Amino acid sequence: MSLRSKIVIILSAVVLLYAGFDHVMQRTLVYDNFVALERAGAEKDLQRVVHALQGEIEHLDRDCAAWAASDGVYRFAADGDEEYARKTLVPQTFDGKTIHLLYVCDSKGKVVWGRIADVELGEDPHLQAFPEVALAASHPLLSAPSDPRPISGVFRTERGPMLVSSQPIVGGQGGTARGTLIVGRMLDATLVRELSVRTEVSFELWDFEAYNLPEEARSALGELSASARPVFREVDDEHLVAYVAYPDIRKTPALVLRGALDRGVTARGNSAVRYAMFSTVAAGLLFMLVLLTLLQRTVLAPIALLTQHAVGIGRSEDFTRRIESERDDEIGILAREFDGMIVKLAQSRADLVKAARAAGMSEIATGVLHNVGNVLNSVNVSATLVAERARGSSTADLRQVMDALRPEADDLAAFIARDPRGKHLYPLLDSLSEQLASEQETILCEVRSLCDGIQHIKELVQAQQGHAGRAGVRELVSLGEQIEAALAITGQAMPAGAKIEIQREIEELAPAAVDRHRVMEVLVNLIQNARQSVIEAEARPARIWLRLERVSTDRVRIEVRDNGVGIRPENLARVFTHGFTTKKTGHGFGLHASANAATEMGGKLTAHSDGPGRGATFVFELPLAAATAVGART
Repeated sequence: MSLRSKIVIILSAVVLLYAGFDHVMQRTLVYDNFVALERAGAEKDLQRVVHALQGEIEHLDRDCAAWAASDGVYRFAADGDEEYARKTLVPQTFDGKTIHLLYVCDSKGKVVWGRIADVELGEDPHLQAFPEVALAASHPLLSAPSDPRPISGVFRTERGPMLVSSQPIVGGQGGTARGTLIVGRMLDATLVRELSVRTEVSFELWDFEAYNLPEEARSALGELSASARPVFREVDDEHLVAYVAYPDIRKTPALVLRGALDRGVTARGNSAVRYAMFSTVAAGLLFMLVLLTLLQRTVLAPIALLTQHAVGIGRSEDFTRRIESERDDEIGILAREFDGMIVKLAQSRADLVKAARAAGMSEIATGVLHNVGNVLNSVNVSATLVAERARGSSTADLRQVMDALRPEADDLAAFIARDPRGKHLYPLLDSLSEQLASEQETILCEVRSLCDGIQHIKELVQAQQGHAGRAGVRELVSLGEQIEAALAITGQAMPAGAKIEIQREIEELAPAAVDRHRVMEVLVNLIQNARQSVIEAEARPARIWLRLERVSTDRVRIEVRDNGVGIRPENLARVFTHGFTTKKTGHGFGLHASANAATEMGGKLTAHSDGPGRGATFVFELPLAAATAVGART
C-alpha cells in the first residue's frame, strides 16, 4: 500500500471518528437540550390547562361564596321557603347552564333543599330534586361546625368528576353559620372543550381510577402517583404525549390529564444535529483535501521521487545517478544524504569486489596448490626412482668394455680369438643388454607415471584458470579406471612400510561423459584422506573400502570408507568448511574444494562417522546420464 493511500485512510478515519464523536456529543448535549426545551413547553401547556381548571374552580367558588353570603339564602336555610328557591335559587343557579348541582344543608348536615341537572339530556337538562337526607359529619364537603371554612376542588361522583365549592351560609351580616351551601359543575366534555379552546392545548381527561382508562395512560399511573411532575411518552418522531395528575379535595390524585403535542422543537433539534453532522463531515473532507494537496506537494511527491530514484538504482545498479535536490527542508537533507550514501556504496562495492576477487583468487590458488601438492607427491616419488635408476645404471660397465676394446678396434676378430678376455666379451655384452633393457623399461614406466602426474597438474591448473569463464570439459571415461588411477597416485605418496588393505566393490559401468579431472580431484582427496586416517589411527588391519554402484538410472555413487580415526559428531557439519581441519599438518582445503567440485558437477558429497576411532565414510554422488550396468566384480 502506498504512503498516499495510508495517509488517505488515516485522515478519513480521523474525520469519520471526529464526525461520529461530534454527532454523539450533539445528540447527547444539543439534542437533549431541545428535548428538555420541548418537555418544558409541554409542561407549560399542561400547567395552562391546570391553571384554567383551577380558574373554573375559583369562579365556581366565588359564585358559591356570593350566594352563601346573601340574606335570602341565609333565611332559606332557616325556614326552607320553597317559593324563594323556585323563584331565586333555580334561575340564578341553573339558567346559565354552568351549574349542575346545588345543595342547601342545615347546620347538622341535613339537605334541606337540593337540585342536580342531568347533563346527559344535553341542552335542556332535567332538574332532579334530592330527598331530604343527612350528610355525614365527616363528609369532605362539610366543614366542622366549630370551624366553618370554604372547601373547593374536584370531587369524584358516580357520574364522573365534578368541580365543587362548599361555603358556610353566614348571610350578609356575617352572622353565625346556619348551614352549608354546596355548588357543583360536572367536568364534562363541554367544559373540556372550552378549556382546550381557551388554553389552545389539545388534552384529554380521565378519572384516576376509571376502569376504562387507556393502557397507555394506565402505564403512567405509578410515576404520576410518586411524583407531581409530568410524565412524558414519545409516540413517534412527530408526536409527544404528557400526563399530569390533578388532586381532589382530599389532595389525592383524582384526574389524569393527557396532552398531545407536536414535536416541532425536537424536529428542529434533529435538523440542527443533522446539519451539524453534515457540516462537520464537509469541513473534515475539505480539510482533508487541503491537507492532502499540501502533503502531495511538500511531502508525498518528493518522497515518491526519492523512492523512484532508489528503485531505479536498485534495478539498474547505476550508481552514477543523482537526485541533486536543492530543498532546504528535511526531505532535501534526506535526498542529499541519499546521494552521499550512493557514492559511498559505489566505493564500498568497488572495494568489496576487489577484496572478493582477491579472496577468490586466493582460494583458487589454495585449491590448486592443495591438489597439485597431492599429485606432486607421486611425481616426486617417480622422479626420485628415475634418478636412482639413472645413477645405478649399467652404463659404467659398458664403458669399461669399450675402454678394453678401443685399442683392439682395428682387429677385433683376432682379439676375440686369442685374448682370454675376448672369450667372455659376448656373455658380458649379452648380460649388459638385458640389464640395460630392464633398466630402460623401469625408467620408462616411471617416466610415464611422471608424465601422467605432470599432465594432471597441467589439467588442474587449466581447470582452475577456466573455472570462472566456462564449465569443465566432459569426456567419456570409465569410473572404475578413474578410481584405480586415484589409488595409484595416492599410493605412491605413502610412507615406506605402510601396508593398507584395499577392498573393492566396483560395479562395471559403461563409459560416461564426466569432467574427468574434477572427478579425479575429488577421488584423490577422498582416498588420500582415508589413507592418512588409517595410518594415523594405526589400525590393524589398516583397511579402505571402495565401492562404485548405480543408485538410479541417472546417478551413481562412489563410497570411500575406512577404519581410521573417525570424526567427532560436532565436526561432521564442519568437515567441508573452508579452512577446517583436525590434522596437525592439514590446511582444510581438500574436502572444501571437493565439495565445491561435486556441487558444480550437479552431484553432492556427504560424510558420516560413528565417532572417534570408528572410521568414516564419504559418499560422492554423481549424475551420469550415460551410465549403465554391464556386470560386477569384487
